[in-house]
Amino acid sequence: MTDTIQTTADTAADEATHDGVQAEEFLYLDPADIIIGINVRADLRPDHKEFRKSIKERGVLEAVTVYRNEDGQYVLLRGQRRTLTAAEVGTPTGLIPARVVPQPADADRIGDQMVENIHRAGMREAEIVAGVEQLALLGVSAAQIAKRTSIDRPTVNAALAVTKADQTRNRLDSGDLTLEEAAIFAEFEHDPEAVQRLENHKRWGRSLAHESQRLRDEAAERDADAAEVERLRAEGLPVLSAEEVAEADEVLRIERLVTEDGEPLPEEEWPNVPGARVNVVKEWVYPEDAHDEESEDGTDEQDDDYEPAEPHQQYMPVWVVTDLAASGLRRRGGGSGSTTTDSGDEGESEEEAEARREERRRVIANNKAWSSAETVRREWLTGFVARKTAPKGAEALICEAVVTGHHSLSKAMDHRHPMLFTLLGIDVPTGYYGAGHDECHKIATKASMPKAATMTTLTAVVAAWEATTGKHSWRNPTAWDARVLGALVEWGYQPSEVERILLGEEPQSSTEASDSAA
Repeated sequence: MTDTIQTTADTAADEATHDGVQAEEFLYLDPADIIIGINVRADLRPDHKEFRKSIKERGVLEAVTVYRNEDGQYVLLRGQRRTLTAAEVGTPTGLIPARVVPQPADADRIGDQMVENIHRAGMREAEIVAGVEQLALLGVSAAQIAKRTSIDRPTVNAALAVTKADQTRNRLDSGDLTLEEAAIFAEFEHDPEAVQRLENHKRWGRSLAHESQRLRDEAAERDADAAEVERLRAEGLPVLSAEEVAEADEVLRIERLVTEDGEPLPEEEWPNVPGARVNVVKEWVYPEDAHDEESEDGTDEQDDDYEPAEPHQQYMPVWVVTDLAASGLRRRGGGSGSTTTDSGDEGESEEEAEARREERRRVIANNKAWSSAETVRREWLTGFVARKTAPKGAEALICEAVVTGHHSLSKAMDHRHPMLFTLLGIDVPTGYYGAGHDECHKIATKASMPKAATMTTLTAVVAAWEATTGKHSWRNPTAWDARVLGALVEWGYQPSEVERILLGEEPQSSTEASDSAA
């Protein structure tokens, strides 16, 4: 039978209720008689010598929390390590203090247990995942889980992602992955090739965040390509899929071929060529620039706010053949006619042609890599600028930008810091004639203390630099690019391979990394 000691006040409170809510009690219970309830903590770490010695000599100093079940038994809610250790090594009185509370709902129990453990000795990440999973199964939303447990939302989202990927979860449980890494692997668990790429990056200490963003962007590009193929097929065109293009021995543009007589084939005849198909390719479009033409007042001066039109890619359906012999056509002048290469200069050697093609592939790959890196970098910057205090070395960067009047900062000031608003999550003011002045003034006056003012100024400097970056940055890196990115790296940012070009480092290609990993 459970031996208990109860104070007079607690005895009186036994029958008392307040507005229909059962009053709490304070008891001394035999730890062996307490039923160990379900707990989110799996690893109790009961072998801590100092902890065991303290309980044996001094007893349990902080009361555990229990509730009475329907049979009148005491069921443990919080204090599992204390209770189990006390039952094993004993206490001076043989009893431990216990606070008796009404039986909680399961969601409250799990949330309270996670709060208790996370903010004390630190639960293992696998235990956090288990607790988040239990709450989710009870119908608690991600937002409510974060609120109940005081876990930040990204960690909750990561835990939820891992619960849906068995292989990744096993790796987390074994300690092979951190929760942040596991969330990335879980996203791509269905794609062995993607997992291998991530594994190579992890093995060589390269950024998983950048590689995962590249995988997302590549998947989005494949989806867009497939959608365009389906759209054109719906119009009745015999379009090749990406897989069919990859498997073909050759894909030759009909416009670059000639008849047996050496004459180009009229465009209206292309669909009638035996085996003719359509290949969807992307071609760069360079918009006509209105500023290239004479202005209405007869001058050729440009506005201070002039921004050149950005070139972009668009889909182009191209008639091709994959079997030259069957088509009845032949190459013109011995050229390749490939859909993936330019025709090249007359008299160009094969080595020169291959070097040109390799350079073009490098440019395309690095441009795509830069776009992916930009997404990761700006997400990181959004978190970075939320800091309360500036990191070490911030003052020197600010001083250099202001004293030298760096053009990126001057331009940002002239345009009312649009990237600053973006990174701070504030709508960018639109319009002319001082638009954004009041908003900038609010940002400046809000930073009234020295530390806040320094951080806000640093944010403006970094945002100004970020606004000037683009695909041109890796091709023509400047000293200021290296200065700012180098500072960000010192402050915790992990650059991608293409960004390392700005730091003067030669990037390792994905192919080289894969070969090394093998």
